[in-house]
Amino acid sequence: MTTKAASVTDTRSLPEGVVTFMFTDIQGSTQLLRRLGDAYAEVLSIHRHLLRRSFTSHRGREVDTQGDSFLVAFSSPREAVAAAADAQRALATYPWPHGEPVLVRMALHTGEPLLVEGHYIGIDVHRAARICSAAHGGQVVMSHRTRELVEGRTGAGLRFKDLGRHRLKDLERPESIQQLLIEGLSDTFPPLKSQRPPTNVPRHVGNLVGRHRELRELRELLLSAGVRLVTVTGPGGAGKTRVSAAAALEVVEEFLDGVFFVDLSTVGDEALVATEIARALQVPLDGEEPAGAALAQHIGDRRMLLVLDNFEQVLEGALVAARLLESCRHLKVLATSRLSLSIRAEQEYRLQPLELASDTSFHEAERSEAVQLFVERASQARRGFELTEANARAVVEICALVDGLPLAIELAAARTKLFPPQTLLPRLDNRLGLLSGGAQDSPIRHRALRTTIDWSYDLLSPDERAFFRDLGVFSGSADYDAIEAVLAAGSHSLDLLTALVNHSLIRQHEDDNGDVRFRMLQTIRDYAVELLHRSPDHLLDLRERHAQHYLDVVEVAKREGGAASLELPGMAEDQDNLRAALAFWLDERLGEDRDAGTKALRLASILGNYWYHHGQAIEGAGWLDRALSTAVDPPDEVRALALRMLGVLKEQRREFDRAIELFEQALSLYRGAEDRSGEAACLNSLGIAMRSGQREGAMELYQAAVAIRRELGDQAGLTTTLNNLGILYLDLGEVAKARSLFAENLVADRASNDDWGAACTLLNLSVAHLLDGDIETSRQMVREALTSFIEIGDSDAQAEALETCLGIAVAQECWVVGVRIAGAADALREALGVPCAPADRIHLDGWLDACRLALDVKSFDAAWREGTTMTADQAMAYALSETAPE
Repeated sequence: MTTKAASVTDTRSLPEGVVTFMFTDIQGSTQLLRRLGDAYAEVLSIHRHLLRRSFTSHRGREVDTQGDSFLVAFSSPREAVAAAADAQRALATYPWPHGEPVLVRMALHTGEPLLVEGHYIGIDVHRAARICSAAHGGQVVMSHRTRELVEGRTGAGLRFKDLGRHRLKDLERPESIQQLLIEGLSDTFPPLKSQRPPTNVPRHVGNLVGRHRELRELRELLLSAGVRLVTVTGPGGAGKTRVSAAAALEVVEEFLDGVFFVDLSTVGDEALVATEIARALQVPLDGEEPAGAALAQHIGDRRMLLVLDNFEQVLEGALVAARLLESCRHLKVLATSRLSLSIRAEQEYRLQPLELASDTSFHEAERSEAVQLFVERASQARRGFELTEANARAVVEICALVDGLPLAIELAAARTKLFPPQTLLPRLDNRLGLLSGGAQDSPIRHRALRTTIDWSYDLLSPDERAFFRDLGVFSGSADYDAIEAVLAAGSHSLDLLTALVNHSLIRQHEDDNGDVRFRMLQTIRDYAVELLHRSPDHLLDLRERHAQHYLDVVEVAKREGGAASLELPGMAEDQDNLRAALAFWLDERLGEDRDAGTKALRLASILGNYWYHHGQAIEGAGWLDRALSTAVDPPDEVRALALRMLGVLKEQRREFDRAIELFEQALSLYRGAEDRSGEAACLNSLGIAMRSGQREGAMELYQAAVAIRRELGDQAGLTTTLNNLGILYLDLGEVAKARSLFAENLVADRASNDDWGAACTLLNLSVAHLLDGDIETSRQMVREALTSFIEIGDSDAQAEALETCLGIAVAQECWVVGVRIAGAADALREALGVPCAPADRIHLDGWLDACRLALDVKSFDAAWREGTTMTADQAMAYALSETAPE
């Protein structure tokens, strides 16, 4: 910048060498002129007089004056600072005729300009002007250099405040700016009017829905002093690019030299990574110096963030990022990739699919990020689309079917142009085929779900592709032992599994016990299953190994004593795999394999106990019925267990005649085999069916079972039968006898660490205390029992506990609370397909009759409806809150 000396100054007196420039101008001078009109001339004249008096008293030389602005040169930076302070004091204390102080901004910068024929030449004049343009009226700011030169040499009442580094127009590098604090004058001003750091990060069309937690966590990572490289990994279509771009835009102000986005999706050679980054940063490459070296020199000490998108295409190019991070100490990198870059200083951030709704209610649907994204995109495809009570369930299920994967949700939502959600849902069985299209301005790889997964699959080695394909045989998740056994990849299993986790094709989850399981998103598994179906013989062999593995696992657990317990290892997590094994033998191998039905029967008979304790009576009875009807000459011990477990599930469904018939068949087999343990179990089950169905003979059956179990020393079985005997005593009105029996059983349950048994005993004790009028003890026990049933996952027992809570509410005359709980219990039983047993309805009906007497019909019906609309979780929470200690 070149300045022309004003005629009022003798150019021969302008300082040379190290010069401190002061720029000033009036803030809002145009508005002041409009407001004051002709009076403005007097104000402007006073302003000039006050400033010139301050300048000259500190040996400043007026270089230029234009309108309300001054450029003044000082040979001493200390004098320049003192002049600015005096000028601001004079302006602030002058009795202005219009009643308001004139606000003047001032800026100081020290440099070494050239003085040629009365003109100052060089960047320093320009820098002083730009610093001034960032300030506010009444404020004095200066460059870091000026501050350094006057450190410890200012007059009394003057201090400094560091305002940080700011980008100023036309200046290549951010400027460190200081503020002069003048005692007695205001030192609080708005942020400097600096420029936003440069960025080319794309602002994607459409809002980023949800992801608030992810953006917060990424911001914290990017701004952490010890973090230099963050790699956002995740499966194709998870939204890595969009989330990373949004995170980068949120931290632009923290990287004054810029945030730059580099798309590597079309780069096929690692040698071109540096070239692509240089192109994004507009770094000229002359062909002689390597691109990486030119980049490192350009970035240098700049505070910069590079967003390197789609790095999985050129993983070998990760060394370029590593060298840049080593050379450029203030550089940070945010990369997106389907697998980690595996270089030092990398902080991997796994981006999960969007949060799904916890249930299909309208309230929960509204809160789900996945549903919110679907609704937003669907409203773009179908005018007037909105989430309603009528379509909420379908929308929730669509989002779940596509695993909450943002790309898949967007593609599914686009189909609402043709189909409403309720019609679209059943068509999504063919997810890979239906979810295509996509916005024309989206990357090619994101226009169809299949293409997106192709993109990841093509990055795998041949062995990794085969391993990925074979993993499709697992339904849901699997542990490492199962994967190693079924896929038979030998010593390479761990390496191959690690590679697929790194490629974001498999998700890894560690539970509270430290057990690790692996699973594919269902959309990705669909792709693997398609590959498997191209090799039918291989698929058949793989499915046989898969089914046999899970049969072996449960039979080993049974031999080791697990069959008598509530849980077998991994049972809950492996439900989908166990179903797949049963379906394989009962649907695909019948007629082809003579032993298929027997294998299914062996598996289903052991699973019966789990189904009983987890509210899966309908499903479990279905499998057992089919297996019993198709097994060819199964061993008597297998058939007997299957008959008994089917009877248990039929009794739970209150099909008493069929249950009794099954128990009698099983009992005959057990007695024929002289299996005393099986005989006792069958007698106990038969007694339950007799008692629940209000038939005669339960007492004798229980007593016979007790005798055998005492003889065998079967303490766990004995406790179970005695518990059932206690329930029968309650039916007979012998409450004290029942309570004493339950109390003894509770000690035994806890001594054997039988959580489910203890919970059942507590619930029975709660009823006994309730019938005895001890409401407080009953309430404490039912709370503990219900909490245990929730943890275990026994839905049938949860319904029984809710019905006991109804009795407690009635005893306390909380009629509306009781009816709500009863409605919730009834809805839960309806969903499970497990009605209340006739013997248990006696107490239940009595409690409900009391509520009907206390409430009018309208109030009763309203409370009942409120209960039936609760989700299971809401019902449990409500019951626990209402039974909390007062």
